[in-house]
Amino acid sequence: MSQPRPVSKTLLMGLLMGLFIALSTTFLTAPAVQAAPASKGKVFTMRITDEPETLDWNRAHTPIETYILMNIMEGLITCDANAKIAPSLAKSWTISPDGRTYTFHLRTGVKWSDGVPLKAKDFVFSWKRLLSPITGAAYAYFLFDIEGAEAFNRGTLKDFNAVGVKALDDHTLQVNLNKKIAHWAYIPTFWVTFPLREDIVNKFGTDWEKPGRMVSLGPYTMVAHDIDSKIILEKNPYYYGTRGNIDQVLILMIREGTTALRLYETGKLDFLGDISSLDLKRLHGNPELKTFPYLKTSYLGLVANKYPASNPKVRRAVAMAIDKSKLVSLLYGGQKPATSFIPGPIMGYTRKIGLPFDPVKAKQELRAAGFDTGRPLNLELILPNYDKALVVGQFIQNELKKNLGATLVLQPFDNKTFRAQLDLKVFPLFMTSWSADYPDPDNFLSVFQSSAGNNRTLWKNEKYDEFILAARGLGDPKTRENLYSQAQKLLIEEEAVIIPLYYEPNMALVKSRVKGLVLSPMNSLYLKNVNLTN
Repeated sequence: MSQPRPVSKTLLMGLLMGLFIALSTTFLTAPAVQAAPASKGKVFTMRITDEPETLDWNRAHTPIETYILMNIMEGLITCDANAKIAPSLAKSWTISPDGRTYTFHLRTGVKWSDGVPLKAKDFVFSWKRLLSPITGAAYAYFLFDIEGAEAFNRGTLKDFNAVGVKALDDHTLQVNLNKKIAHWAYIPTFWVTFPLREDIVNKFGTDWEKPGRMVSLGPYTMVAHDIDSKIILEKNPYYYGTRGNIDQVLILMIREGTTALRLYETGKLDFLGDISSLDLKRLHGNPELKTFPYLKTSYLGLVANKYPASNPKVRRAVAMAIDKSKLVSLLYGGQKPATSFIPGPIMGYTRKIGLPFDPVKAKQELRAAGFDTGRPLNLELILPNYDKALVVGQFIQNELKKNLGATLVLQPFDNKTFRAQLDLKVFPLFMTSWSADYPDPDNFLSVFQSSAGNNRTLWKNEKYDEFILAARGLGDPKTRENLYSQAQKLLIEEEAVIIPLYYEPNMALVKSRVKGLVLSPMNSLYLKNVNLTN
């Protein structure tokens, strides 16, 4: 591929910093493995790409936290490896005839990792904290279908007792919704709804999530957290359920993909995800390379109030100037060009939605927006500073130059800075992805509701909000799907607020000694199901 131009100074610095990090990590990672505390039992070693932003499950909102949180905690219900709902901390639940009231019956004998019994009030405290404006949780909107929840989050309702979440007794939690919600049973499967102990938060404040202070309910508990280095989990002695024979989980933070692969190939990692595109090409045919279904869509987002992305004609021009079919030959992870934001096979996925690649119409839209050869379009794109994102960014840079005469300057950042820039919404374009928190179209399309904390486009549209809210209450799949189709046409075609780029499966290396390892379509790794043979 020809070298793109122009390349920003920030990109050059980013690439140099990437080289520096690679060299640094090469020397620092191996000692981290050697320095792991001795264990008499079986140790499972894996990698995450960066330091988690937070392990406070009310506030966590990035994929980096997934593998940790889903192994140290559990919720009322779980989604299994086949994306089917199953009991977890709740042994059973009932739904009222009108679909508005859920009553959860907790398992007896469940204890936190410090031996204190789980109580229904632990869910009430967690959900109150999730909804509190002070917490500033990106996922607070997940609970907005509960009576009074949105008003409490906005600060117009002060008394949480008026919110539809009640502990009827120590083992019974009751939730009252504003109306019947088709997908609501999935909500308690996601980590932001996991219970939390009020006494622990009150005692330790913002430090409650640190080892030695955090209490948890999952099969493992965190015993060590060395910033930017490693996290160690060990068996929770009070775990109520069954688990495999892993005694300790060593999670190494390794940003550089080549270093991580070297550690895997030398036997120092049992599991490796987030493999670079070039490494995937080389690994093709390796029997330890596994492919798992993944409900994920990579996309470009355009910030609706940042010039020139504030003009829908510009947004449509950009969308129609990118030939997404070429991405498949640039990446080696089984990617497919994306049309709808909702990925298959869940309801709402379709190949009939989305603006087609059409350079002629793209130029027409751009001219209608007031741009031409005498007044060329100039844009900046922020993206994560890792190989796949840079390859895609450079491809889009070339496409816009070739098909629109536009200048796209890439601004790559490390993960922490990138997430901060997304929240600041300073740049007109950003590259990111959305992976399912639960397997329902609402989880994808609700991201761009006006009230959603994860809506980083700043786009607000009352008609779109009405489509999403109406679809939630419908039991008929065809009627729901029709509303989602209308919503996506508005989002992707008429307004072109986002540009879906590609879908991809989850590809990971798994050592042959690891048995029972499965990644769910939501990228959950349940280590309690895993056994090590040696």
